[in-house]
Amino acid sequence: MRPVGRRNLLRGAAGAAALPLLGAGPAARASDGPVPSARWIGSGPFTHVYDPSTATSPRYLNDHTLIKARDRWHLFGIVGNSAPRGEAPDSGAEVTFAHASAPTVHGPWTTHADALTVDPAYHGEEHLWAPHVVEAGGRYRMFYAAGGQGGAAINLATSTDLSTWTREPSGPLFRGLAARDPMVLRVGDAWVVYYTELSGPGGRHVVAYRRSGDLVHWSAPGTAFADASTDATVSVTESPYVVERDGWYYLFIGPRGGYEGTDVLASRDPFRFDLAGWAGHVPGHAVEAVADGDAWYVTAAGWFRQGVYVAPLEWRAAPPTWQSPDDPVAALDTGGRLTVFALDAVDRSVLRRVQLDPAAGLWSEWERFGGPAGAVPALGRGTDGRLEVFSLAPGGVNLHHRVQRPDGGWFDWEEFGGPAGAAPAVARDAAGRLEVFALAPGGASFARRRQAAPGSLAWDPWEPGFGGAAGAPPVVGVNADGRLEVFAPSPGGAGIRHRWQEAPGGAWTPEWHPFGGPAGSAPRVARDGSGRLTVAAAGPSGLGTFIRRQTVPSGGWDAWQPLFGWSAGAPALAVDADGRLEAFSLSPGGARLVHRRQLAPGGAWDPGREFGEPDLRLAATPTAAVDATGRIHVLAVTPEGGVRTRVQARPSGEWQPWTAFGDRPIAPVVTGAPVP
Repeated sequence: MRPVGRRNLLRGAAGAAALPLLGAGPAARASDGPVPSARWIGSGPFTHVYDPSTATSPRYLNDHTLIKARDRWHLFGIVGNSAPRGEAPDSGAEVTFAHASAPTVHGPWTTHADALTVDPAYHGEEHLWAPHVVEAGGRYRMFYAAGGQGGAAINLATSTDLSTWTREPSGPLFRGLAARDPMVLRVGDAWVVYYTELSGPGGRHVVAYRRSGDLVHWSAPGTAFADASTDATVSVTESPYVVERDGWYYLFIGPRGGYEGTDVLASRDPFRFDLAGWAGHVPGHAVEAVADGDAWYVTAAGWFRQGVYVAPLEWRAAPPTWQSPDDPVAALDTGGRLTVFALDAVDRSVLRRVQLDPAAGLWSEWERFGGPAGAVPALGRGTDGRLEVFSLAPGGVNLHHRVQRPDGGWFDWEEFGGPAGAAPAVARDAAGRLEVFALAPGGASFARRRQAAPGSLAWDPWEPGFGGAAGAPPVVGVNADGRLEVFAPSPGGAGIRHRWQEAPGGAWTPEWHPFGGPAGSAPRVARDGSGRLTVAAAGPSGLGTFIRRQTVPSGGWDAWQPLFGWSAGAPALAVDADGRLEAFSLSPGGARLVHRRQLAPGGAWDPGREFGEPDLRLAATPTAAVDATGRIHVLAVTPEGGVRTRVQARPSGEWQPWTAFGDRPIAPVVTGAPVP
């Protein structure tokens, strides 16, 4: 049968037998037993170390494997020709495994002849996906996924020199509904293979496992992890990779939090993982974890990159903190001046830049704003126009804030307390009071705090139990009647929930309500000129962006509708002077920025257009903010920390060319990723 794409595999694989949801005895949760001092996981910044491109064609690597043999590292991986900028290639055309070697994981890498090429005569192979190599008994064993006659299959090839490979004469080791992405680990006295699978036709995406004593004959399948979603058509249990450390097992799976995102789950039991064991996030695709002596690294690749990237793997004593949804952030201050805040590239302190003359495009230089900065800060604006900056302390110790004075100056930084898993979401209620919604470390819950009165320096106590566990920081919108409404993705991205005020400035609904839709990353929300809220969210794997809009202002909701194709996350939203929404979506890898706008406030959308610059990659989805003249400013950061801006020529009009926004580099951050 023809293979289906790796990222749009439908759940209903017709004609195949169901995979039983088997376990390995009672569930062992990540909280069982003493927690190791470094139970949490994060990563440092990724460095590009290997490009498989040829003189005639740019190429990518996708799922890959590394093995060290005779003091040299060997790399094997899916390889293919890159698609046009911002587009995904045809995964069915992945028919070759690349091979390279290097003295260290950082290179320099030497390209060798391809290790394996698809062989249709071998039980109808039609593609080669996700190699994983282990050494046992003096032979190297390459496990890989191959479709063909009889459906998805896990195959085996062996070698004595890592160059010449021979397929297992007996044929595929086993088949399944969607069996692919094998990874093999020695657990006790047996070998265990983990792989991507479905629980049955129309069932859940799972990480399955089988046991073996000889690496050829394998047991019936069990289920190591089942995704919470029952209706997703895109797999988010890809590239499973398990490592053991200090008696704990860590499962890396993705794409989660976007195409270039991998979650890590911890458990005492290598055969049972769940979302309660969430241990961190790595901002990479098809992540593999390798140890070299005492040093640990993670590698990443994918369709939208040219080759392999390496980052240090960090074992942490505390949960990693989330980054802010915007980088940089911008809002009008008490003088009506657009003010931009970012993190310094060197020491990650808060920087500020102020628009001095909107008509002339004159700005101040970047200047230090002081204060603790564990992530890009969040902004709130009071009824009198004064800004308030909320900052996350390094390491997620606590929150701080700094308030603008009526004369335009600033009071000193003050501790703000509360949970500190991310910079908070901020909005102004119908009475003019700022309300703050702050996520706890590890996403265990989030809390709410409100100003005692409009413009007051005093705040009511924290309401710690406002929200339960969340898969990313919450976002807050303001209804046309002034009621606040909060949206938060469920753990693991199974969906979005929301809760709202029952009256302007009043009590909140006693319960959270399902909002449905995609939850591949944190959503965004904005209100257009028709008075209706629009929520935008990226689908699983980043395979498209979707929006849901209120049927009437402050009322019910229409169905989800598609807005963009492949996206790194939810698009940035801004409201034109005439009330039309504008949306800006970045492709995974940051190579392509696309722009769409409403044809009328609350109406249909135009077809969209290219909005970025040719050959310029961006680190994350840009920020969009409106100045005092009504013009939208789009601010984007490159991976090197340069800031670029594009501004409307007039309110609600067309756009001027891109220009540099100052010459001081800022710290580029990946939206939704942990603080490096």
